[in-house]
Amino acid sequence: MAENSSIAVWTGFQKIAFRTFFVFFLVMIIPTDGKYYQRWFTTDWKNLHIRDIGSLSGSSFKIVEVATKRAGGNDTGGAPEKKEFKYVIYPESGEYGAWSYINWVIAFGIGIVGALIWTLIDKKSKNYNTLYYFLCALVSYSMLIRLQGLTFSKVFPSQMPDLAVTQLNTPYGDFVAQKLYWIQFSFVHNFERYAGWAELLIMLLLFFRKTRAIGAALGIAMIGLIALANHTYDGGIHLLAAFYILGGVFVLWRYIPAIWNLVVKEKDASLNIVYYPFSKPWEKWLRIAFKSFVFFFFFIVSAYLHWHNYKYDSYKVPQNAGLANARGLYDVQEFKIDGKEIPFSPLDSLRWQEVSFEKWSTLSFNVFNTFEIHGEAGRGKQFKDIDRTYESAGTGGGRRHFYYEIDSAKQTLTLKNKNKAYKEQLLTLLYQRPNHEEIRLKGNNEYGQDIELLLKRKEKSYVLFQNRNQQNIWTP
Repeated sequence: MAENSSIAVWTGFQKIAFRTFFVFFLVMIIPTDGKYYQRWFTTDWKNLHIRDIGSLSGSSFKIVEVATKRAGGNDTGGAPEKKEFKYVIYPESGEYGAWSYINWVIAFGIGIVGALIWTLIDKKSKNYNTLYYFLCALVSYSMLIRLQGLTFSKVFPSQMPDLAVTQLNTPYGDFVAQKLYWIQFSFVHNFERYAGWAELLIMLLLFFRKTRAIGAALGIAMIGLIALANHTYDGGIHLLAAFYILGGVFVLWRYIPAIWNLVVKEKDASLNIVYYPFSKPWEKWLRIAFKSFVFFFFFIVSAYLHWHNYKYDSYKVPQNAGLANARGLYDVQEFKIDGKEIPFSPLDSLRWQEVSFEKWSTLSFNVFNTFEIHGEAGRGKQFKDIDRTYESAGTGGGRRHFYYEIDSAKQTLTLKNKNKAYKEQLLTLLYQRPNHEEIRLKGNNEYGQDIELLLKRKEKSYVLFQNRNQQNIWTP
């Protein structure tokens, strides 16, 4: 299949369609927030972090906020507050339904208006081959730059970290849909890595002109599937993933007629694609400089920072160590409120059940009560441990999660609720370690009542991990 660079005259419909999508993609891709450009000059380049890479990767066009149907649903821990939107809508379908694409519709409307104005001004152009080339390149680079964060956080598996003790002991039905989707990856890091390497391949194919069509096709197939999964599981990146369907189709569009003639009709075909020649020396050097910067910053630097984060400070897992040798699940052997023994009852709304300690400073317990669910999957790249909510976000039922600080001299634990809907809740508990298997706690609960507990570690094996490395051989 050969390339044909002959100049053709476009039809009126082709011109109007291109003008519309040219304006549409510019609106969708080019950041309009002045703070984005300020970050390039205010970022601490000596202490660069993956959070900085994300903020320098651009942002989608958004002037209308689609409100969540669930209180606390947009809580992403301690991430900076979103900008205030002048227009907020409250559709019945919530933030994951058809109304979530309202900003796309507005951008396309701007594209139509822009195309009409352009048509009135430009009466002489026979085609837009050069602009078409640069727009395809812009869309391709936009896709690979936006993909790098998700890619390297899977290659170095930190997007879906190992399952916490509290997650292993939360009833399946108490997880929201999105969290179910994410924790499936937490158990199979090899598949998470595979997805990351596949996304890296897409990035590389989009980076080079001769492989751009293959990268767009794979982007539609793989990232498009992620878009469908995010719609199915109420995921938070459905718009980002859906952009790869739209952008991929646009990049691939000019190859489709030749592919159809060659594969379906079995006829000789040529690609009527015009590439910009970059014939002038300054054009060549500018192209080399731009491509080198993109490759260095969004491939090499991003990969290094994600590796460093994975090895030393995985952004979803709290880093402060928890109570020494306390990790595990505990039965509540004794429970007193204001000195009165409270016998076990699965229907008691105050008595703690199944307390868990993690390797890090998170304590969780279950009560027979309901609370507002915060977050979905625990997204975001937060600095503070209390804001790293992967083990708690998207969890319903009566399970409560607290970040705690240890004062070993006074033998006290200061607990703070990790759910931002209850961020004012503060518990102070004295602890004693009679032995390695028991913990005594005494202090106040979230309602200000005096409580005393005796916890005893449960010996529990998890079927999920049993024989997972053994080869399964089925003999018929």
